[in-house]
Amino acid sequence: MKRIGLFCLLVLGLFLPNNVFAINEVNIYLFHSNSCDICNQEKIYLEALQMRYPNMRIYSYEISDPSNYELMQKAKNLYHETRSGVPYTVIGDSPYLGFSQSNKAIFQKMVYEYSTHSYENKLGKELGIGYRNDLEGEVQEYKDNDSYQIEESSGNKHTSTKTENNMFNRYKISIYLIGAGLILAIIAYFIHRAEKRRRI
Repeated sequence: MKRIGLFCLLVLGLFLPNNVFAINEVNIYLFHSNSCDICNQEKIYLEALQMRYPNMRIYSYEISDPSNYELMQKAKNLYHETRSGVPYTVIGDSPYLGFSQSNKAIFQKMVYEYSTHSYENKLGKELGIGYRNDLEGEVQEYKDNDSYQIEESSGNKHTSTKTENNMFNRYKISIYLIGAGLILAIIAYFIHRAEKRRRI
């Protein structure tokens, strides 16, 4: 019976992906205006980036609402930003004013960094928003400035395919474990029957 247990553990180890580890939620706080074209471009980019990094949480604050404008001023004071304007974005604990093509590579790099390293979450604490650091999964490693190329779309084309892929990635570990468990159960059953026959 001990041999069956050891064999099952060995098979289970083979089925588990090697690059699975605990990852962090990455909080992104976006202060924007609906009348700002650059803000809208950033929103589209962040939504596309979230398809690659489902551990991202985007908190959006439209500043025509006076309470959201006050929150933005509080955030800027917290990170010692003296310039005015939107979009103003905080990724983890890294603040950014404005948005451009060069921001895309920086944003992805920071999302990867905060996915794999804990952070203080200063603005989150001010807003009463925490973050989890025990998510199961894997994150796509940021390697260079070319790896930020992400399919952006202002419409909803291919949304269902992307969502399906995203759901599979999110539950990949559970699928592996269930599959491995079923295979182990079948193997254990046949080993048990073989041992029974030997005894007869």
